[in-house]
Amino acid sequence: MMSTNKSRRIRRCLAVVATVLILLVAAFAGYLAAQHFWPEAVQQKLFEQHFSEMEISTTPISEQEREEYTVAPDRPRYIHIPAIGVNGARIIPLGLKAPGSSGQQQLDVPKNINDAGWYDCEINPVVDNRCDQPTLPGAGITETAAILAGHTCFSRSMTCIFDKISQLKNGDSIIIELGNGQKINYVVKQVEIVALADVDMTKAMRPIEPNKEGLTLITCAGTYRGTVDANGVPTADKRVLVYATRD
Repeated sequence: MMSTNKSRRIRRCLAVVATVLILLVAAFAGYLAAQHFWPEAVQQKLFEQHFSEMEISTTPISEQEREEYTVAPDRPRYIHIPAIGVNGARIIPLGLKAPGSSGQQQLDVPKNINDAGWYDCEINPVVDNRCDQPTLPGAGITETAAILAGHTCFSRSMTCIFDKISQLKNGDSIIIELGNGQKINYVVKQVEIVALADVDMTKAMRPIEPNKEGLTLITCAGTYRGTVDANGVPTADKRVLVYATRD
């Protein structure tokens, strides 16, 4: 009888241990899943909230809207990046925003996730800070680079124009199509991902190679939690910069 009772106690103990182990394994698996998926879910929510607050449209550009988009003959109209599937996206002129609480002016952003934005330094709410001549692709300007900004989507449910520019390799083509139909081919020379605080806009605004026309693409990268820009606006904590020169 004593042996039977002892055997039962052992079996009960083993059952309890097994149950505890199963619960621990399940909890640990849940923890790992949360570590993998929860940050992404939080990031996506913050990203979408930011786009909503900034009134940035996620509506696709129709083919008719794309074809009907016109600019002056010497201005950039479309961008083509064959290596990452960007095929004739619109290029919208962007200026600087009004000075924020920090006193700094920042480049505006495209109002649609499917458009790229070309920095036109003539567009500036501060009259004294307007330039005499913007850097036009194909105009032979080698002192400053043309700057194009575009959005990255931190979301599985939508795609932004510059989602994949970090995947570009040296030698890849970036083609700027002007209002008159002329196509200017640029060749990628360098791709870098840097912390927001380490972005060197002086470098970004200069051609990567001396005496050549330069083009710089800029977009967000990293994570979309807890970081703000110079004016306190939530943003991603890194930037992708792609430097190219005219072929």
